[in-house]
Amino acid sequence: MDLLKKLELEFGGIESVITQYSSKGNIGNFVDGLGKGISDRDIESIKYYLEQISIWYNENISKIHSNQYVSNKEDHNRNKKLIEEFGEKFNDYVVKESSEIKLEKNNPIIFLSHKSDDKKYADALEKLICGMGIRNNQLIYTSHPLHKIPLDNNIYDFLRNNLNLNTFVIILWSNKYLESPACLNEMGAAWVVQSDYTNIYTPDFEFGNPKYHECAVDTRKMGAVLKSDAHCKASMIELKNKITQLFNITVDEQSWTYLLDAFLDEIK
Repeated sequence: MDLLKKLELEFGGIESVITQYSSKGNIGNFVDGLGKGISDRDIESIKYYLEQISIWYNENISKIHSNQYVSNKEDHNRNKKLIEEFGEKFNDYVVKESSEIKLEKNNPIIFLSHKSDDKKYADALEKLICGMGIRNNQLIYTSHPLHKIPLDNNIYDFLRNNLNLNTFVIILWSNKYLESPACLNEMGAAWVVQSDYTNIYTPDFEFGNPKYHECAVDTRKMGAVLKSDAHCKASMIELKNKITQLFNITVDEQSWTYLLDAFLDEIK
């Protein structure tokens, strides 16, 4: 039986056993993420969440065994073993399939161009974007394990082959971004293929920096400064509208309100 199909069949039992014990905190997110990865057939996502659930089991199996209120200890033992086995087998699965990983040219993607020093803000944007329903393989964000450049690929070759008119680029400007030749090359590559882009700025960005005004993109284009204020909030709503229209997806208002509030708290 195909490995992915087998995991799909086992997932309901895995999820039930874990969530009956605990669905709070990270483990709930890990289980949900695994389910979404299976649904999307996203191997990198599956591998990541299997690893995180395995770590959780290693840290909690003793507590489960000693808990007098847990009546299905053998189910947890089976779960732990299954997760470990799937984790090992999907490592091989990824190696076999990695050379075939390629983004579809006709499908829209988002590229988050950033400096690794600004990971706090980039991570917050990643959560906001994926919370809208963007799949892991629809976002290129090299500082995150679920959106990184595929194994054995040269980053510049990958970007050159995949940046196109259907790419929406989010440029996370910072003072350190302007000092990075690699970041400026990314931004220039997006400009060359005429990708649509949005400018977003870290709170301490110096708009008077001469290097900023020498960049290829239009620096007069209005952008969003991540200051957790009303202007930032309004800009994120505009960003949401742009992304949902580009990908033809919808976000219910209750979920969006939660996502936006969490984002504004995270960038403070």
